[in-house]
Amino acid sequence: MKSELLSAIQNDIPLSVSRALTEDIGDGDITAQLIPEDKKATAVVISREAAVICGRPWVDEVFAQLDKNTVIEWHINEGDSVEANQKLFTLTGNARGFC
Repeated sequence: MKSELLSAIQNDIPLSVSRALTEDIGDGDITAQLIPEDKKATAVVISREAAVICGRPWVDEVFAQLDKNTVIEWHINEGDSVEANQKLFTLTGNARGFC
């Protein structure tokens, strides 16, 4: 039963991410057009407070749908406990993909 539930959740991730992105940005973020098309960027995502991390598959799917060329370097694992200001992951890729 537990593996069936886990499988159902994993299978739903692409659709749930797609729906969330559609709701959030619709046809696109017009402010992202202010960034040159070829601009590369690196972003570091940190925790703001102590937490237990869950949701890596959703983050991976978001950037897969926004820009498949974005590289995510994870510094933590799913389920890890982290402290405030701890580095979670680093993104590298097209700056427009981060908007």
